Amino acid sequence: MREIDIGADDLVAKLLALAATETVCILDSAGVSHLGSHLLIAGVRPVDIHEVSEADPDAALLILDREFGRQGLAGVFTMSYEFGAKMHSIASQNSDDNTEPDAFLALFDNLIVHDYNTGKTFLAGDERKFVRTEDLITGAARFSPGNSGAASGARSNFSREEYIAAIECIKEQIRAGLTYQTNLTQQLTVELRGNQTPENIFANLRKSHPAPFGSFINRQSSTVVSASPERFFRVTANKITASPIKGTRPRGSTSGHDNRLRSELLSSAKDRAENTMIVDLMRNDLGRICEFGSVKVERLCELEVHPTLFHLVSTVTGSLRKKLPHSAIIKALFPSGSITGAPKLSTMRIIASIEKSPRGLSMGSVGINIPSGFPGLTPVFEMNVAIRTMVIRGNEAVFNVGGGVVIDSDPSNEYDEALLKARALLAAAGAPEALDTSS
Repeated sequence: MREIDIGADDLVAKLLALAATETVCILDSAGVSHLGSHLLIAGVRPVDIHEVSEADPDAALLILDREFGRQGLAGVFTMSYEFGAKMHSIASQNSDDNTEPDAFLALFDNLIVHDYNTGKTFLAGDERKFVRTEDLITGAARFSPGNSGAASGARSNFSREEYIAAIECIKEQIRAGLTYQTNLTQQLTVELRGNQTPENIFANLRKSHPAPFGSFINRQSSTVVSASPERFFRVTANKITASPIKGTRPRGSTSGHDNRLRSELLSSAKDRAENTMIVDLMRNDLGRICEFGSVKVERLCELEVHPTLFHLVSTVTGSLRKKLPHSAIIKALFPSGSITGAPKLSTMRIIASIEKSPRGLSMGSVGINIPSGFPGLTPVFEMNVAIRTMVIRGNEAVFNVGGGVVIDSDPSNEYDEALLKARALLAAAGAPEALDTSS
């Protein structure tokens, strides 16, 4: 462990500047304290990089287990929603259009860490590489966001009418007993122009919409920019914690309006029912890999406050069975029930039949694996839920937004809630909120 003299904002500015020539992975809680989040963890110039896509998902899981097991190397990774569907033998529509790998993994022997609680920045990992890493950071230029270039209007793969019709279709499936709640999403695409680079978009999001599980990851042929507010699960020692989010309201324009929206969410029977359904699903999933009787609901439907939104968040914990590989945890839990619905497999089949495009990384996950040997950091295996997460390829940014549909959902309100969740990403990319649905 070696402390270096640099603050969080300067560190992010230098990392974003380095992203022009280096592979840079940033996982940033942005100072938002949520479920213990308080760190910025970054890696530059990885020891190894893998993009994994296998016809047999078990083969992909074996690769991940092998790489996660390499001593002295921490891994930052992404995992696509379709990889989860593949594990359950569920094929989405237009699967040939999927350009997202099952998983991307970058392995680092050194990590740069900023602790927002203490204000300190330090290096962790292989001490022999500390001088190289510090020189790389301190010698970097400082990224300065450029003037926003105009982006074309965002377009959706659903019209309002089509989205509402899809909700009515889901309600029929609920009446038939095939699902209790289905998370329906639409895919938005923004054509980026001018200075709307991935680095600019991340800087905009970090300033206007800080999130506890945000990330910037430049991969081999794309860049991930995320402002996710949701932890999927966190494993430390033999304890696993999952934290599903269900229930959303916008922040108000005045304190009185804010309080009314807060009270409305807390008193909403529909939102509480949605959240409770996913908690039950998560308890069932955790029961596959946890010691009998150890799974507990620690918190149910607690209010979380974010810069533009209110959310209801629950916390479920359990004690893992001994000597489980990473793949066993992934196979039991992924994808998160909060972005599928319940029951999970039947509902994923409904999603595959209704949604028009592969979800890609949206609704998948961004994660980190830190083994022992990184002083100052607790060994951890952690994944977020990749909501509010865009993948940028060339000059196009793509992401999905949606929400849980239940029997008493109002289709028009569900459509509006989905667009509410898109607002922060559209603004960061310089796009208007009005969607082009002509395509």
